[in-house]
Amino acid sequence: MVGKEFRDALRSGKNVYGTLITSASPRMFDITTSLGLDYVFFCQEHIFYNPDTLGWMCRAYKAAGINPVVRIPEPSPYLATQAMDAGAGAILAPYIENIEDVYDLIGAVKYRPLKGEKLKKILCGEEKPSPELEAYLKNYNENHTLLLNIESPTGVNNMKQFFAIQSVDGPGVDGILIGPHDLSVSYEMPEKFRSEAFLALTYEIIRKARACGVAAGCHGASRSSLDIQLEWAKAGANIIMHSSDIFLFADKLQDDLNCIREAKGGEVNTERPGGIV
Repeated sequence: MVGKEFRDALRSGKNVYGTLITSASPRMFDITTSLGLDYVFFCQEHIFYNPDTLGWMCRAYKAAGINPVVRIPEPSPYLATQAMDAGAGAILAPYIENIEDVYDLIGAVKYRPLKGEKLKKILCGEEKPSPELEAYLKNYNENHTLLLNIESPTGVNNMKQFFAIQSVDGPGVDGILIGPHDLSVSYEMPEKFRSEAFLALTYEIIRKARACGVAAGCHGASRSSLDIQLEWAKAGANIIMHSSDIFLFADKLQDDLNCIREAKGGEVNTERPGGIV
């Protein structure tokens, strides 16, 4: 599910499934492509990928029919176009709060290669592209998807404004993803991911987006997060971004070793360090 097919799936409300990939191992690629994923997530905000390697990874997964979603380090139109040049099929922009940033990102993802004053006038409605230019921009950008991270009260309050912006080929924003760590901190509930108040907040954000016809999800970005991911799915999330290769590896290995330790009469390890992405 790559390019336009991925974008159209989000717009029609279909479920898409993926995980965060941190490993550049060719063996990881072989295993991942056998799992029936719709997309893989590469996070440049928190993880360092060699730029050449990231480009090859994006293109390899895309060739295998799995859409590469790249989170850029900041909401920059220049970083968005750079990631697309590297092979990204979808751009995820972090910590979105301002409408100006959303206009810039829509310009970069849905109107490239248009830039400068002409792009600004078109985005602001001061100028309409000619039929020839409009057809060109639709064709040039039909495989590009834009996702926004909603991670603060300001971002939540401005969501409807973000969703109202149109591109030459339908909605400018194709979906939103909640960043649980930053959202919990900005709402002064740091890492209380399973608290009633925090879960209610995430449900409200998901439902608000889905009611506007926008795809929504939440990255279960800590260890042992399956129970929370299931709750978000029940709340209507259709972008299922579950965990990461490194956390899933750690959880499974710890569970297996604990099983063996018990069989040998040893003491199990209940600690689950590992951080949050």
